[in-house]
Amino acid sequence: MTHFPANPLLASCRTAMEGGLALLRQSVLSGGKVLVCGNGGSASDSEHIVGELMKGFNLKRPLSVEQITALERANPGEGASLAAKLQGTIAAVSLVSQTGLMTAIANDTDADMIFAQQVLGIGQRGDVLLALSTSGNSRNVVAAAKVARAFGLKVLALTGEGGGKLAPLADVAIRVPASHVAEIQELHLPVYHWLCAQLEDDLFGDKPMSGGLPDPIGLIVFDFDGVFTDNKVYTAQDGTELVVCDRGDGLGIDRLRAMGLPMMILSTETNPVVTARARKLKLPVEQSCGDKAAWLADHLAAKAIDPARVIYVGNDLNDLAAMQLVGFTAAPADAHPEIRKIASLVLTREGGRGAVRELSDFISRQAKV
Repeated sequence: MTHFPANPLLASCRTAMEGGLALLRQSVLSGGKVLVCGNGGSASDSEHIVGELMKGFNLKRPLSVEQITALERANPGEGASLAAKLQGTIAAVSLVSQTGLMTAIANDTDADMIFAQQVLGIGQRGDVLLALSTSGNSRNVVAAAKVARAFGLKVLALTGEGGGKLAPLADVAIRVPASHVAEIQELHLPVYHWLCAQLEDDLFGDKPMSGGLPDPIGLIVFDFDGVFTDNKVYTAQDGTELVVCDRGDGLGIDRLRAMGLPMMILSTETNPVVTARARKLKLPVEQSCGDKAAWLADHLAAKAIDPARVIYVGNDLNDLAAMQLVGFTAAPADAHPEIRKIASLVLTREGGRGAVRELSDFISRQAKV
């Protein structure tokens, strides 16, 4: 664990810094990247931040076995040498580096769009825009934050104590306790150094991340409505109920099955749609479960499965108690706010729109099975 910065002025920012770290961690673990922007000294800080993320900062970050194997297969006789010279990375892009593009935007459209245009072009849902502005009022940074919010990116703002127009646009705003530009910049340095160092420690350190995936995974439990579906029911004229699912989720389930992971669906209601989809996915299903927590506790006891080894994927309040029983929880992006609040991982995809597939990709990258 990287120690919190010793500067006593930053004590007031601790909650926001920890929230910013959680935002970055969640994005990176879900396959997202960090986009960084700022002006003047904050532009230099943007470059600095990306330098700490894209290569080793405090740790050596050796490549994974899978990465080394891929290099050796593609480059017989050279793969091992390449792997020895490369380091594990945290995907990050400095938006201040694209000189040709930025000058073209400034000349052809509007200088206030130099970062916003890049966010539109390379930003993806679940990425984080790390936006630096000492005043919080830098027009090009504020514009970038507005575009990021519109397209599902998270915004982490680093400002002075006022926060300006940027802070209200941010999912997390770290407002350092200073109002003079130089003092703000001096405090930004230990803040982003801590964020980079702690993120590196969480991802590449010797100890597993707190709240990380169970090792081994004993069972994955899926709610159905709002996880495999978009939580809507479409009723035909004859009364037949239809739901929307994502084909990619089926491929995700196949991937988890290939890893040897046991899975099941736990549903509150009895519905032939649930039965049919579970049969298609080749998943056992328990329906008419009014008290999911009680049923799950009995099931785990009967099967001698440690609750700490269980992953539960839920989206609404009827999943809350069951989620509190297990070691790791995940929620679709559109889950109830109380569910998102307690989830170990909030996915960037919504229920019925690839949330299960995203979880399977996450598990395949992180799990030791």
